[in-house]
This record gives sequence, structure tokens and C-alpha cells, in this order.
Amino acid sequence: MDKNRRVVTAGIALSLFFIAACVATDKIVYPEMVANSAAIPPIESAPVIEPRLDIDSFSFTRNIYIDRHLEDDCDNYNVALRACGSGSELAFHSIKRAQQSAAAGVLFLIRGGNYNEVLHVTTSGRADAYLGYSAYANEKVTLLDINSEDSGEEYGAIWLDQVSYVLINGIDVRGSIGFGRLLNAHYNIITNSEFNESTIWRNGRGKSKRGGLYVAFSHYNRIVNNRFYKGTDALALVHSNHNLVADNRMDLAGHDLWNIKCGSFNVIRNNLFSNKNQKLGSVFDCEKGSMSWHGNGEFAQQKERLNSTQYNMIDNNIFKDAQHYYSTSGGNGIQYAGQNGIIRRNVFYHVNAGIGMASYKSEATYNYGNRIYNNTFHDNWCAAIAIGTPINNMTDNEYRNNILWNNQGFAASHCKENNGVQILLRSNKSVGRFINNNIASSVDDDVLGIWGRLINHSLLSYYISIGLVEFIDTLEEDPLFVDQQENDYRLQASSPMIDSGAFLTTIISPTGSGNQLQLADVKYFYDGFSIPGEVGDSIQIQGQSETAIIVKIDYEKQAIILNKAMSWNQGDGIALQYNGSSPDLGAIQYKAH
Repeated sequence: MDKNRRVVTAGIALSLFFIAACVATDKIVYPEMVANSAAIPPIESAPVIEPRLDIDSFSFTRNIYIDRHLEDDCDNYNVALRACGSGSELAFHSIKRAQQSAAAGVLFLIRGGNYNEVLHVTTSGRADAYLGYSAYANEKVTLLDINSEDSGEEYGAIWLDQVSYVLINGIDVRGSIGFGRLLNAHYNIITNSEFNESTIWRNGRGKSKRGGLYVAFSHYNRIVNNRFYKGTDALALVHSNHNLVADNRMDLAGHDLWNIKCGSFNVIRNNLFSNKNQKLGSVFDCEKGSMSWHGNGEFAQQKERLNSTQYNMIDNNIFKDAQHYYSTSGGNGIQYAGQNGIIRRNVFYHVNAGIGMASYKSEATYNYGNRIYNNTFHDNWCAAIAIGTPINNMTDNEYRNNILWNNQGFAASHCKENNGVQILLRSNKSVGRFINNNIASSVDDDVLGIWGRLINHSLLSYYISIGLVEFIDTLEEDPLFVDQQENDYRLQASSPMIDSGAFLTTIISPTGSGNQLQLADVKYFYDGFSIPGEVGDSIQIQGQSETAIIVKIDYEKQAIILNKAMSWNQGDGIALQYNGSSPDLGAIQYKAH
């Protein structure tokens, strides 16, 4: 297949090759070589709940029923009749009454109906015996028009109050000021639930932190396969690490659909996000206001926490239908200011700017070391990627194998003109490194703009006049999506994106074999972040069809440990598992039918 690769001109290609070589030499510090084989760390055992929750995997030892139809508690409950007197099961007539029997291994099966009471959990389960609260099979359980109360303030209807190993399954929340809170709560699971319309939503004008699911100082939780609708910030992870947010759908929020603030090693994966009211996701550090909010209770702090949002991964999500906005912040797919993070395999369409690499005081002054690769940006109202002006640190952000195609672009009128801009720089001081991306427009070749300036640039004219952002091996092609009008971003068999991707990095270990490899750059990869049930990346070495799984990343030594031995040559490329002779560009890898 003729890929018809086109770097802007031979002159810029040669110049940028030498610039890239110098930059790469300056930035990579080769660590002391390590042995090729290493002990494989054990994988934590815990119930695996993706893509669907399996109640049987928790091995609950006792079922207890909660049924609002009952007039009183009983130990002779008949499940089929929903009545006391002719059965043998223990049942309570309210959630509050049932708490006296809460213990590790107990599964509370809640019968269908509206419950005007809070689910306030103060008892923990164990790693080998969760405490569970689940809707009874095929019955709808709703916590309706009720709020929890803490120190005179009202919050959502679910409150995990300094507890661990608790399962919440199939519980709906409606008519509450917010959806719920997790405070100092770890290894919990919230799944198959619905969170609907905070009472402070106020037609999208509500901005309070209380109007969603607020997770603070809480680690190793999994929020999977839920529906969020009309929150303020629908989901917030604040000072919380090693959490998984997967397979959820989130629609409409007064501010963000979700955010991560001063939290690390969190994963946002396989979700569908849309918010015609504002932007979709945000990643920031914590200025003072984020830490001192009353909702943190005894955990409230009076100091900001900067440079503290490290190694989060945003993977394989759909970001669509945000607000058409006037700036580079509102209406974004992701407003991002984290450190050493991964943003990969996401699709962005009908948002303002796909990714806004933010920089402002004080929560967004550290935005460095991020790897943004294999994403697809199309038909966004403004740019695919907007990059701010550095403040404290905005170095070493690398963009690789992305498709930036036919996004409308910014002009002096702010998003209202149909021009060819795919990348917007906040100023001529903005920086970044673009390697092997497809950056193109059917409108014209001026694919780069600078905020507030009438003149846009081709990559060549930008390089000649300013050149602080590096562009290496750029393609300028129609990617030939299956059906871009219907937002089907799979690649046609004739797409020039197929097999045209660059390997993510190279192996610097001496030629050999084993299960431990040193890489020029380990930041591209994921090892599960110690989240229970998570598995690391499946990787493939250049020229080989065999794959292996990363079980541990050693960031200090720039090394990965695999689940089995492999052979390699020093200098081989390495990537996520791919089809064909090389990786593809874009979020969706081509598969022949």
C-alpha cells in the first residue's frame, strides 16, 4: 500500500530531525543497566467486575433482605410473597434498621420500591468478604428525595463513611442534593447504579461540589457501569489514588462531568461522556479552595497541593457534544493540567477543543511529562488540541500517532469561522513535541493558530517564524474513516493511517532475552496501577507477533517487567499490541474482516 507519507517539506523534515535528535539526547538519562530477568510480582486477588458485575464472585456467606413493604422486621420472611410469617429469611423493613446486622460477608438484598432514607454505611467488609447492598434481581430500588446530613450540611443519599470493601449494586438516587460521598473509603465498588438530577442542578447553573458523587481521600475504589445525569460536577476524585472509573455513561453537568484533583494513578476508561452545558473532564492540582471545602470534614486542609496529580490514565473513551464555547477552557473534551499522565485511544468529536493543555494559577501550573497518543480528533468546533502558555513547568509533553482531521479551528472570531486550524497555541511561548501525527484539513494547509491572531500558520511557516513546538514526521492525509458523517472512526481498508504509526519508544537493554526490559521511555505504558482486578498493557516488540503483559513498571530504572520472557535486539521499537507490520494512527486500530 502506498502510504503517500508527506512531511511538510524536505527542509523542515531535515531541520526537525536534527532538533529532535538533540532534544532526545538531552532529555533521556540512561539508567544503570539492570538484569534481563526479574521476579514477577504477585497480582492482588479481588472480585473482577468488568465488564459486568458478577455477584457470585464475591462469595457472600449470608443474604439478608430489606423490604419497605414490611410493617416490621422478621426472621420468617417469604421471599416470593414479600411477606413475613411463612418463610425462613431474616428481613428488615428499613435500611436504617438493617445496619445492626451489617458485617463482612453479608449481602443485603433490597426489594424494589422508593426508599426515603439514606444509605449511610459505617461498617466495613474485608478483602475476602465484602459487605454488599444490592437491588434484588430485576427490581428497581430508588433512594428518593432524601439527603444525608453531616455537621449541619446536606449531601447525597449514599454515604460511605470511612469504610472499606463495600459493594453498592443497582441502587438509583433521585431528588437528592447530590449523588453521594466517599470519605476515607477504600476498596469499595459502586456499580450498575443510576444517579439522576441533583436538586441544585438548576438547569445547568449549579456549580456546587455537593451536586454529584464526591470521592475524597479515598483509594482503590471502582466505579463501574453506572449512569450519571444532571449533576453539578457529576463525579469528583479529590486527593484520591488508584481508583477505576470505567464503562459509565455521563450526561449533562453544570461544570465538569468528572474531574481528578491532586490524585494519582487513577484510570478513566471505556466511558461515554457528553455535556452540552459545559465541558466534559478535568485534571488539575488542588488550590486551597479544593482542600478546605467543608465536605472533606475532618480531612479538610488549608494548604494547596500542587504538582500532585501524577500518572493518571484516560483511555478508550468517547468525548462528544460539549458546549460550543468562546475560549480554550470551557466546552473542552478534557481540560488537562496533570503530570506524567497517559491520554490514549480516545475519540473526540463535537466538543470545543478536544484536549486543552491548561496553564493558569494556581491549580494548573504543572503540566509536564504527559504522553498523548493514538487519539482521534474530528469535527470539533475549535481546535483538536489547545496548548497554554507555560508557568511553572510545561515540558516533555509528547503527542504521537494521533489523527487531527477537519476540526474547525480558531480564528479571531473564536470558533465561528470554518478554517483549517487543528492545533491552537495560547501564545508563541507554548511548547510540545508532535511525532508521527496526521494533522490535516480539507479547508487549507494552515493547521496551526495562535490565540487572538488573525494569521494562521502551516507547519512550515510556523517553524520558520517561531518553531517552539516540534513537529516530526507529520502526515497530512484524509484518514478515510468508515463514515465520518456518522462518527464511525474505524479505518477503511485503503486508509493511509494503517501501519503508518511510530513505535512508542525503543528498547535500550543490550540484545538478549528475559522478562525485564529497559526502555528509552516507560511513560507510555500502564501496569495496572495496583488497582484490584486490573491488568497491565499487552505489548509487542517490533518485528515479532508474540505479545506479553506488563506486570510492573519501574519508573526510576526506566524498566518494565513482563509476565513471560521475550527476546529482543537493542534499538527495537515497542508498542501496544497491534495488527499488521506497525501500529496504526488514531484511536481505533484497523482489523481486516
